[in-house]
Amino acid sequence: MNETFRSGAITQKQRAVLKGSEWFAALEPAFQQAVLASSRVIVLGAGEPVFHRGDPGDGLYCVLSGAVRFDTIAPSGKELIVALIEAPEWFGEIALFDGGVRTNDVWVDVPSTLLHLPLRHLTRMLASDPGLWEHLGRLVVRKLRVALSLLEDMALEPPRIRLARCLINLFEGYGQRKPEPPCRVRVSQERLGMMLSLTRQTVNELLRQMEKESIIECERGGVRILDPGRLRKAARVWIAS
Repeated sequence: MNETFRSGAITQKQRAVLKGSEWFAALEPAFQQAVLASSRVIVLGAGEPVFHRGDPGDGLYCVLSGAVRFDTIAPSGKELIVALIEAPEWFGEIALFDGGVRTNDVWVDVPSTLLHLPLRHLTRMLASDPGLWEHLGRLVVRKLRVALSLLEDMALEPPRIRLARCLINLFEGYGQRKPEPPCRVRVSQERLGMMLSLTRQTVNELLRQMEKESIIECERGGVRILDPGRLRKAARVWIAS
């Protein structure tokens, strides 16, 4: 990992970002304090790697500002964006459970600040209190549910529904963020196409159709959600009351 700058101290503003993470907020106070005391803040520039596929696990990360993307490149050279995440998303927990290597390339999409909890500190915490594994298990299971849902969508749903659900996932942080209006998704049409295995032309046509319906508004480098309720209807999202 190429680190442009690192700082050992976390600011009050960054602590507030962490409190916006439903997973972190649900941790026991003692575990929260241990995580903060053992973590470091890293600032990376756009295009820098966080880690590569095949690298050994080196702990957990949380996006404090900016955005990172998860890439997979096929033998043919075709690139697929698996996910694009912003604050306050956590990642990097899979290798912790099986001791295996990283499953994706992770790149900084725009200048970003990350919180890194090194593996040596995390394993020490878990050894002293094995009950903490339950918290990490929740993080893995939530992502597994998201992954299975995305696979189902790819196999069964038409492009418009998949695009609407993708936009919802992005502005809600895959269920981990409750954004205040106005909601803006910082993602290009090309990136949306790579995430959904659709052509840029198809994505453009679908976005323009939603724009005509006053559901969204296309902006340079992003999409503004004008009517989240109607976007949910476009996505056919069922929400339990």
